[in-house]
Amino acid sequence: MARIIIADDDEFFVDLVRAALEPLGHAVGALSDGDNVSAVVNRKQPDLLILDCSMPGKTGIAVLREVRASKTYRVPVIMITGRTSHADEDIGYQAGADDYMRKPVDPDNLVVRVEALLPEPLRRAG
Repeated sequence: MARIIIADDDEFFVDLVRAALEPLGHAVGALSDGDNVSAVVNRKQPDLLILDCSMPGKTGIAVLREVRASKTYRVPVIMITGRTSHADEDIGYQAGADDYMRKPVDPDNLVVRVEALLPEPLRRAG
């Protein structure tokens, strides 16, 4: 079981992520803006962080840069966003994202990508 934090202001999308990951045994916590993400990540030490690029407060890119500059810099991060340009994707990777997905997200694809970034002991069985 992995501890996963998602920062996204879209409640429907947060529910979709939970519906995809919680049945696998993962615990999913959610934040609706970018202002407190770095502090929560430092305190909770999640196994994976999912960030939206555009949310109230700090952007996902700003949060990602903070996380990469902190003691939790090694936490895997997936950027998931409605931004569709390759330039936005490049910015995400340059800021330190481990993966980048565009909305709408296929839940099965999300599961595959999350599992690929988790250490072996935290992946679902089978």
